[in-house]
Amino acid sequence: MALSMKKCTSLALTLIMSVGILSGCGSSNDTASTAGKEKDTIVYGISTSPSGVFNPLLTDSVYDDAVCEMVYSSLLKLDNELNLKPSMAEKYEISPDQKTITFKLKKNLKWSDGKPLTSKDVAFTFKSLASKDYQGEHSDYVSKVQGVDEYKEGKADNISGIKTPDESTIELTFAQPYDPALTNLGTTGIIPEHIWSKVPENKWKESKDLMSNPVGSGPFKMVSFTEGQDVKFEKNKDFFGGEAKTDKLVLKVISEDTVASDLKNGDIDLADVTNLKKADVESLEKDGFKTYKHQNTIFQYMGLNYRNPIFKDIKVREAMLTAIDRQGMVDKLIEGNGEVKNVPMLSSSWAYPKDAKLNEYKYDKEKAKKLLNEAGYTEKDGVMTNAEGQKLSFKLDVPTGNSVREQTAQIIQENLKEVGIKVELNKMEFPALMEKVVGNHEFDMYMMGNNLSVDPDLTAYWSKDSVSDKKGEMGWNISGFTTPELDQMLAEGAGTTDKEARKVAYKKFAEYMNEQIPWMYLFEQNVQIATNPKLEGFNPSVFRDFAEAENWKLAE
Repeated sequence: MALSMKKCTSLALTLIMSVGILSGCGSSNDTASTAGKEKDTIVYGISTSPSGVFNPLLTDSVYDDAVCEMVYSSLLKLDNELNLKPSMAEKYEISPDQKTITFKLKKNLKWSDGKPLTSKDVAFTFKSLASKDYQGEHSDYVSKVQGVDEYKEGKADNISGIKTPDESTIELTFAQPYDPALTNLGTTGIIPEHIWSKVPENKWKESKDLMSNPVGSGPFKMVSFTEGQDVKFEKNKDFFGGEAKTDKLVLKVISEDTVASDLKNGDIDLADVTNLKKADVESLEKDGFKTYKHQNTIFQYMGLNYRNPIFKDIKVREAMLTAIDRQGMVDKLIEGNGEVKNVPMLSSSWAYPKDAKLNEYKYDKEKAKKLLNEAGYTEKDGVMTNAEGQKLSFKLDVPTGNSVREQTAQIIQENLKEVGIKVELNKMEFPALMEKVVGNHEFDMYMMGNNLSVDPDLTAYWSKDSVSDKKGEMGWNISGFTTPELDQMLAEGAGTTDKEARKVAYKKFAEYMNEQIPWMYLFEQNVQIATNPKLEGFNPSVFRDFAEAENWKLAE
């Protein structure tokens, strides 16, 4: 996905992530388009339509996250170097025993409908994450808060570790020090109690009226959403950070095939051009457009369904990964703008173990065939088949809208065919794929981008508690891969505030996941964004492509 798994998707105060160099190039050439005829409107071109899940606790895609970033605010936010700084909270304190975080809200905060925003709304937001009816991917954010288990089991009406001494103070007390808490909860969008408390939480995703008319406290208010076309915003005059410098903002769905011409024609003012060919990006720069480049928050992978016993054979998994020409994808498909992945972690993370001993699983068709033979498969009518007649024949679900991902699926299909594994491509819209794969667990294999958070805690995606086999219940450990050893490593990584101890835990995690190959790790592609040279205040970086939109403006 580009899961946001967010996604939105975690860093304690002392943790700093090493980020890629942000580059700005291109000149203010007079021939460059002055996109956006009305200087009070900025149009951001996006390749995939938001799905309409405009609640920050429930978003599960990059562009739903983008909408929420415009509409909602959080207690804290990340600066360009990924340090935490105040947003709705004017300050925060951490107790000496590292178990309690106290936030003090700024004065006179308001929702976009004019109602006051208080600590009660913050408490309601965090309490919602702990509900047994919560349908999103962030329940682990509050899992270590005192009293959460009793509340979730129905043994208590409230959570003892969430307190609001007054309208501007919120106290969070944890059963043990929990390093990801400050960023995970501090950067979570806060939702209004007076709106969402009217609807049972298990009905939130079905509440189209609330989703299509979100009430927030961010720099913009959403005016309209037309799926497949655009999302329109106007500035929120009650925004606590001051009125946005641009009156209107539009997220416009465009084709990746026309993004360069859309920029040059002035139909859009900025866009993600990550999937453009290098020559096309250079052409934009020659015409005066600015381009920015930084490391990604997403890596591409192919997931396997461990409910299918065939995938539980590690020789089959290793054979599949060895049969896929991943370096060829990086060299040819994305023209060197990225790197091959061998673990489910971002290479830009402070926790990424650069000294870990990792298998590279280099492309080797003959080795792949040998591994399949060792697993008991021989080729019959062009398809590897075992003694029981089971064929290595699978359906691969592929979300449409990302041309690189779709081409990657075709390459996988061709590569696996060469070693006797038959793959049928099933292309579908992203929301439909999410329902089929994440909600109903009905799949063989799927293509997705894992959209990670700042903190390296991956409990939401790999723990036993994140697996669901119940149809209609979202399970964010999508593949269903889980072991006691893995759960222990996840607990060690999140259960201390000692950064060095966390690094040790995540090194063990990386080496274990590299050895087990629960996913077919593919590649991490660098982000590139092109903008009208007259756009000011735009300063993207990893995790911040839509941050501080209130500062964006088109110069005269």
